[in-house]
Amino acid sequence: MLKGEQELEKVPYGEQLYRILFQIVGNKKNASLIESLRGENAVLTWLVRQEEDVHPGDLAEKLSLVPGRMTDILKTLEKKGMIRRERDPEDRRRVLVRITPKGARSVTERREQIRVQYSGLYEALGLDDTVKLIELLHKVNRYFDEM
Repeated sequence: MLKGEQELEKVPYGEQLYRILFQIVGNKKNASLIESLRGENAVLTWLVRQEEDVHPGDLAEKLSLVPGRMTDILKTLEKKGMIRRERDPEDRRRVLVRITPKGARSVTERREQIRVQYSGLYEALGLDDTVKLIELLHKVNRYFDEM
């Protein structure tokens, strides 16, 4: 056993998990993925999956954003032509958000960039390890959902 492995063996598993996840998230080569999970890109990605218009408050809740931040993001996306905001016909005091074709294209382009970037990871891991990693990440996701 190497010295680094002996030292790692003394670190609690929870800490080891945190360290490796922190390194993955903090790696500059993952910047496009991380950026797609936050801010404008996260809003667009979530909206493109919706079949109906969404209230901004519901969107903020789903993405764990404070309402003020969501308002800023929506203003910016609307100026860029990526979304439309319209009055809710059932309650004129409320607003509904809808992604535009331009916004949907943006999501498709970003997803393709990320797919290409991560195809190398599949090649490095091989089929069996890729399948195992996907299964484990699903378990991690379920763990956090159930917390």
